[in-house]
Amino acid sequence: MALFGRQRDINFVIGVNHELLDNIIEQQVDYYKPYLQDTKSKDTANLYGEASAQKTYHQPVRLTCLIDYQEKIPGEDDQFGIDITRAAVFNFLKPKLEEVVLVPELADIIEYRGQYFEVNDVGEGSFFMGKDRSYSKSVDKDFGRSLSIVCTCNLTRSTRLQITKGRL
Repeated sequence: MALFGRQRDINFVIGVNHELLDNIIEQQVDYYKPYLQDTKSKDTANLYGEASAQKTYHQPVRLTCLIDYQEKIPGEDDQFGIDITRAAVFNFLKPKLEEVVLVPELADIIEYRGQYFEVNDVGEGSFFMGKDRSYSKSVDKDFGRSLSIVCTCNLTRSTRLQITKGRL
């Protein structure tokens, strides 16, 4: 039987991480989820139902996270100028996402400092005590927990998204 890693220890680690993210690091992003019922396609005979005309989004949720920027990479030169690509990794505290009932998925949009990033990959970043109690093959259901969600994203054009900021 393990000495550490029970719910009391997990609550302590989560509390420390909440305080670090919310009161010390304070990197905030706006998280946009697509609103599928109002998304339109310009092709009425669109076989797969992709939204080629207009995507709409729910109101954003403001979250704190850790952000890891990658270097800017100049892309191809087209008729509108040079396109720039940039990757970023957003690390969210999983209990915080559960608190606001948000499940990150592919094609969601994260806005940080006026730049919009599209989610390419979602994964779980770390496990407390190296275990996840929700996984069926865990040794003991009282130990360990998944602590973070990692979203790997790439920079996308804001004109493509049709997201408009309200005036303050």
